[in-house]
Amino acid sequence: MPQGLLLDIGVVLLKSAWEIADEFERLNDLPPRTVPGRGPFDGGEDPRWQRHLAGELTERDYWLGNADEAVRNGAPLHGHPHLMRAMFQQPGIDPARPVGVELARRAQAAGVRTAIFTNELMDFQGRAWVEAQEWFPLFDVVWDATEQGVRKPDPEAYRLVIEAVGLPAPDLVFVDDNPAYVEGAVAAGMQGVTLDVLRPDDAFAEAAKLLGLD
Repeated sequence: MPQGLLLDIGVVLLKSAWEIADEFERLNDLPPRTVPGRGPFDGGEDPRWQRHLAGELTERDYWLGNADEAVRNGAPLHGHPHLMRAMFQQPGIDPARPVGVELARRAQAAGVRTAIFTNELMDFQGRAWVEAQEWFPLFDVVWDATEQGVRKPDPEAYRLVIEAVGLPAPDLVFVDDNPAYVEGAVAAGMQGVTLDVLRPDDAFAEAAKLLGLD
């Protein structure tokens, strides 16, 4: 039975910006679609997301490009360095995905080693905000490419996080919304679970089953 749970943050432990954009617009009295793209929620009508899927934009470039367009449309930064931080730290918005937090809590209670494995959490949100979140103490290891200097899906990122967690790769279950990052985990020997943002609960149910927590 696997003894380690690794979670990506954006779209996985935290909701996607697509899912909080409507509420962000409402709280700031902005016209609908000031934040323009909704990725897979747009049924193929988000051109920047289609460019990402075609390999023309990195995931990071997609999010920051969408945010920059929203700022040009009038979205406020409220003193933050970029809109991704302003959206997720907007008073009145709780960006955590409850089912993900609950799985981390159950894993910790069962003695499963827990880790965050992400590419840009600290860059997007800042360490002070991250460490203040109620879910932060649920994780034994926080591994962020922003601070480590190597990003998923580089094989070195998986090697380093496996070393940090301190368990053999086959004992680790990794949940991410990016199929390429999950493929990298599987290539490194982990058990990978791909989260579909349109049906996120399915991925957490699968991870719980793999960990014997269902």
